[in-house]
Amino acid sequence: MKPMPDPEIRDIAIAKFSAEFRSKFDAGTREHNADGTRGLARMSTHQLIHSIREEVYDLYAYVQALELNLLAAEAAADMTQNKPEQ
Repeated sequence: MKPMPDPEIRDIAIAKFSAEFRSKFDAGTREHNADGTRGLARMSTHQLIHSIREEVYDLYAYVQALELNLLAAEAAADMTQNKPEQ
Protein backbone atom coordinates (compact mmCIF):
# COMPACT_ATOMS: atom_id res chain seq x y z
CA MET A 1 0.00 0.00 0.00
CA LYS A 2 1.34 3.41 -1.00
CA PRO A 3 1.91 5.92 1.83
CA MET A 4 -0.81 8.55 2.06
CA PRO A 5 0.27 12.17 1.50
CA ASP A 6 0.06 14.45 4.55
CA PRO A 7 -2.68 16.72 3.08
CA GLU A 8 -4.86 13.66 2.53
CA ILE A 9 -4.29 12.53 6.12
CA ARG A 10 -5.22 16.05 7.26
CA ASP A 11 -8.42 16.08 5.21
CA ILE A 12 -9.51 12.69 6.53
CA ALA A 13 -8.81 13.80 10.12
CA ILE A 14 -10.78 17.05 9.66
CA ALA A 15 -13.73 15.21 8.10
CA LYS A 16 -13.78 12.65 10.92
CA PHE A 17 -13.57 15.38 13.57
CA SER A 18 -16.36 17.37 11.90
CA ALA A 19 -18.57 14.31 11.69
CA GLU A 20 -18.05 13.12 15.27
CA PHE A 21 -17.28 16.12 17.50
CA ARG A 22 -20.78 17.57 17.91
CA SER A 23 -22.39 14.32 19.05
CA LYS A 24 -19.49 13.51 21.40
CA PHE A 25 -19.53 17.02 22.88
CA ASP A 26 -23.32 17.01 23.28
CA ALA A 27 -23.25 13.59 24.95
CA GLY A 28 -20.64 14.89 27.41
CA THR A 29 -22.77 17.94 28.10
CA ARG A 30 -25.82 15.77 28.78
CA GLU A 31 -23.76 13.59 31.12
CA HIS A 32 -21.88 16.30 33.02
CA ASN A 33 -24.07 19.42 32.67
CA ALA A 34 -27.60 18.26 31.93
CA ASP A 35 -29.24 21.07 33.89
CA GLY A 36 -26.99 23.78 32.43
CA THR A 37 -25.70 25.01 35.77
CA ARG A 38 -22.11 23.95 35.14
CA GLY A 39 -20.12 23.83 31.93
CA LEU A 40 -16.78 24.71 30.46
CA ALA A 41 -17.30 28.48 30.66
CA ARG A 42 -18.02 28.24 34.38
CA MET A 43 -14.98 26.13 35.25
CA SER A 44 -12.05 27.81 36.97
CA THR A 45 -8.59 27.61 35.47
CA HIS A 46 -7.65 25.05 38.15
CA GLN A 47 -10.70 22.93 37.33
CA LEU A 48 -9.89 23.04 33.62
CA ILE A 49 -6.28 22.02 34.27
CA HIS A 50 -7.46 19.16 36.48
CA SER A 51 -9.89 17.97 33.81
CA ILE A 52 -7.23 18.17 31.09
CA ARG A 53 -4.84 16.18 33.28
CA GLU A 54 -7.50 13.47 33.74
CA GLU A 55 -7.98 13.29 29.96
CA VAL A 56 -4.22 12.97 29.47
CA TYR A 57 -4.16 10.05 31.91
CA ASP A 58 -6.91 8.36 29.88
CA LEU A 59 -4.98 8.99 26.65
CA TYR A 60 -1.84 7.51 28.18
CA ALA A 61 -3.75 4.36 29.16
CA TYR A 62 -5.00 4.05 25.57
CA VAL A 63 -1.44 4.45 24.24
CA GLN A 64 -0.23 1.76 26.65
CA ALA A 65 -2.98 -0.62 25.51
CA LEU A 66 -2.17 0.03 21.85
CA GLU A 67 1.54 -0.53 22.46
CA LEU A 68 0.91 -3.79 24.32
CA ASN A 69 -1.38 -4.97 21.50
CA LEU A 70 1.28 -4.07 18.93
CA LEU A 71 4.04 -5.82 20.88
CA ALA A 72 1.89 -8.94 21.26
CA ALA A 73 1.10 -8.96 17.53
CA GLU A 74 4.77 -8.50 16.65
CA ALA A 75 5.79 -11.29 19.03
CA ALA A 76 3.17 -13.60 17.50
CA ALA A 77 4.38 -12.74 14.00
CA ASP A 78 8.00 -13.37 15.03
CA MET A 79 7.06 -16.73 16.49
CA THR A 80 5.32 -17.67 13.24
CA GLN A 81 8.21 -16.52 11.09
CA ASN A 82 10.88 -18.15 13.27
CA LYS A 83 8.99 -21.39 13.77
CA PRO A 84 11.34 -24.33 13.12
CA GLU A 85 10.37 -26.48 10.19
CA GLN A 86 9.41 -30.02 11.03
